[in-house]
Parts: sequence; structure tokens; C-alpha cells
Amino acid sequence: MISSVTICSSSKFYDTARRAEEILRKAGLTVYTPRYDYSEEQVSVGESDKIRLTREFLDKVARSDAVFVIANGGYAGVSVCIEVGYAVGQGKAVVFSEEPAEFALRALADAVVPVDEIGDAVRRIDRDAHHSGGPA
Repeated sequence: MISSVTICSSSKFYDTARRAEEILRKAGLTVYTPRYDYSEEQVSVGESDKIRLTREFLDKVARSDAVFVIANGGYAGVSVCIEVGYAVGQGKAVVFSEEPAEFALRALADAVVPVDEIGDAVRRIDRDAHHSGGPA
């Protein structure tokens, strides 16, 4: 059963990520999030910070049972794509808020669940679905 989730999101969608965080916490899950204070929309982030933040974030993915990808309009940036690949390699469930535009990401999705429905749905996601042939 899924009891912890890491939210993956482009900094463009941090408002949506915060809403998802609130919903997941209200559902009783442990939630790991991006560092909202390092949004490139608001501050300049140097290369050494980016490397450190990437490693810290992948540690969050490793500690969680699943990742919830905020994919507004189907968009997922390069960093989110890397996080999804890492999650799959770690055997984590991968759930998207919207159908990903990128085919390779669609192939890795265990489920697509809108943000407003994620609180009730996340515990029903099959973490092994991607090993058995595709999305739930």
C-alpha cells in the first residue's frame, strides 16, 4: 500500500504542486516536495545548487512509495523526465495528473489521476502495474 508520495513538478506548476501536497497530506500520506524556495521562476539557481537539489530530490523519490507528476497540459520538463525514469528504476508507482504529452512518459505511467482526485485514488494505485504491461 502506498503511504508516501513524492511530487514531481516543473517550477512553472508549483501552485498546482502545493494544492496536490495539501490534498495528499489530508489523505494521511507522507509527502515529499520540490524545494519551492528554489523556483527558477523567482530566483537564480546556480549549477552547484542544481546538482545538490537534484541529488536531494532523488533521495526523496527513493524514500517514497510513489511519485505524483504534475503534468499541466501534458508537460513534463527534462528534470521531471529524469525523476520519472529514476522512480521506475526504483520500482515506485508513477502517477500523472494529466496524460503526458511525451510517449516515453506515457509508457511509464501506472495511472493518470487529476489533482483534485488524487487523495482518494493514490492508495489504490498498483505499484507493480508497469511491470505487468502498462497503465492501470
